[in-house]
Amino acid sequence: MNCLQCQATLVEIPTPETPQIDVCPKGHGLWLDAGEIDFFVENYRALQAATDGATKAAASTQLAPCPRCGGLLDAKTVSGVALLTCSSCKGWWLPQGSFTRLNETYRGGSAPIHVNESSFYARAVARASAPNRTQPRPVVPPASTPRLEGLLFWLTFLGLSLVLVGFIVFQVAKRTAATVHPSRAPDEFFFWLILGVVGGVGLFVYGFMLNQKKRLIESIPTSTVRSLAVGLVEVAGSVQPDGPILRAPFSGAPSVVFSYKVEERQGSGKNERWETIAHGTSDQPIFVRDDTGTVLVVPLDAELIMKNINTYQNDWLRSLPPETIAGLTRLGIDAGGWLAHKTLRCHESFIRTGETVYVLGTARENPAADAGGENAERLYIGSSRDEAFIISDRSEKELLSRLRWQVVALLFGGPALTVASLMAILTWYIKPGP
Repeated sequence: MNCLQCQATLVEIPTPETPQIDVCPKGHGLWLDAGEIDFFVENYRALQAATDGATKAAASTQLAPCPRCGGLLDAKTVSGVALLTCSSCKGWWLPQGSFTRLNETYRGGSAPIHVNESSFYARAVARASAPNRTQPRPVVPPASTPRLEGLLFWLTFLGLSLVLVGFIVFQVAKRTAATVHPSRAPDEFFFWLILGVVGGVGLFVYGFMLNQKKRLIESIPTSTVRSLAVGLVEVAGSVQPDGPILRAPFSGAPSVVFSYKVEERQGSGKNERWETIAHGTSDQPIFVRDDTGTVLVVPLDAELIMKNINTYQNDWLRSLPPETIAGLTRLGIDAGGWLAHKTLRCHESFIRTGETVYVLGTARENPAADAGGENAERLYIGSSRDEAFIISDRSEKELLSRLRWQVVALLFGGPALTVASLMAILTWYIKPGP
């Protein structure tokens, strides 16, 4: 946000009363969001009554645009104190000295509140003039172990489910063995049907996992950076790098976050398959900024869901682009020549600087930061032992829409595949006995 008079960038100043206020470093005034003035006056009820009275009694004159939402500000006089208010976001612009006069006018509360307005401007000057202020890097705990624990849990759950299904099928087969006998010998298609039975159960379990993720996203409200608290949070805003602009590995596209995977085609005929020989993601921290502030996000172990996806592949007729070959070389992968016939498939996805991103993760205290600092320095968002961690350039609405149809398809398609496979086995490979 910018000062109404000099257009200087307002500086966030933390206060003991809880809210952070936005102060002009040149001393022209300060901005309070809706309701924040109540934290700085003792008799806030009397102030509210006086404000309502001033609104009804005086015809306000529309002045400058609101620095928070862009609406038009109204000039008002409350108990002899001139100020500007926004009818849209309910914020207040207080010229220098107005903050102190309001605090002195509305005394009489149970707890004394004293405001040192001059210190706010002094701190704003110091913060604005500090050279190359950068966010202290947090000490990030290793994130692979929590994810491994979650993966082991679901693998165990899936394994037990398959054992249960196998036990039920075995018992049914055992009870009906006296009355039925095979109508044809098992062949390759029979084993595909068995795989369909097992795969249907696996799809159902995966659909259950996705449904849990969908419900989690729906249940967490989107927070502003300014109001972040320690714990699971959801934010959205424009993304900026914490350092130099990165380059997507196979296209060279400028980005702040990327992931990649390299596959090599191996075998031939029925044994032909794609083997993953390299994969990874960028780990440089990023900043996410909304209208209220900026917070650091450490993308280690995040689930990246991105729109910008490129795939490059070579074969007998096509060769890889020079940028892709250079990227493979940086990864230590020999692309090979035409005579070597090394067939590779390279995937990359990335997020560009300035794009709007959605982040669901765990806000933590940054041990390297000042405990009394603002959220942009005091907190960072990263992975957690038990919670999801998602970074995406898709909106929350897009993510939920995508998850809904996947959940429906898996929760209904999985059991349908299992039942259809069992019915096919009973129809084609088993017939009733005499």
